[in-house]
Amino acid sequence: MTADQGVGDRRQSARLSDQPGNSNGSRTLRELTGEAVRDYCRVLNGRWPTDLYSIVLTEVESALLESVMEYAGGNQTRAARMLGIDRGTLRTKLRRHGHGL
Repeated sequence: MTADQGVGDRRQSARLSDQPGNSNGSRTLRELTGEAVRDYCRVLNGRWPTDLYSIVLTEVESALLESVMEYAGGNQTRAARMLGIDRGTLRTKLRRHGHGL
């Protein structure tokens, strides 16, 4: 099986513990993201951001792009396929987030 095969079959709720060498227990990506957002809110010390949704989506998308590009060995076509978007959209997103092309 190649790296591209089976990617679409994975579920969003796939347990990270199913991955070799993972030490995060059986927490899902959703649980880890929730924990990160809760941690962020704790350090706000009573301040109330007005654009938290935008902040989180921007940060998550940037990290996602960086991680997938690394996993794909810098191959934009493969990374776009993994993300389920076309290569042009990927290039636009990479530029927007300041990731080198």
